[in-house]
Amino acid sequence: MNLTLLDVCLIFTFFCFSMLAWQHFKIREYTLMRVKQQCSKLDLQMLDESIYGSYWRPVIERGQVKIKRRYQFYFTSTGEGRYQGEIEMIGMQQSHIHFDPHAM
Repeated sequence: MNLTLLDVCLIFTFFCFSMLAWQHFKIREYTLMRVKQQCSKLDLQMLDESIYGSYWRPVIERGQVKIKRRYQFYFTSTGEGRYQGEIEMIGMQQSHIHFDPHAM
């Protein structure tokens, strides 16, 4: 079996893409867990049990290139209203979380 340079480059590209996708899903699951914890702490109910990405870009933090991700989610405080929240992650670190003003 002879591999050409093109074959090696394609395998390497596929491997890199797979690693990036795996890392993305790992961070997304961790972020979902953090949102659920914050909602529980504030006595809020997370709706739909999901988050969705609204923004991502590379940033340099402390000399390292990391991905800054912003996810949005919905929650309720009374069971009737639907409010939006937002969480921002830099790598695996939560940098910001915001809950829209809601009824108590």
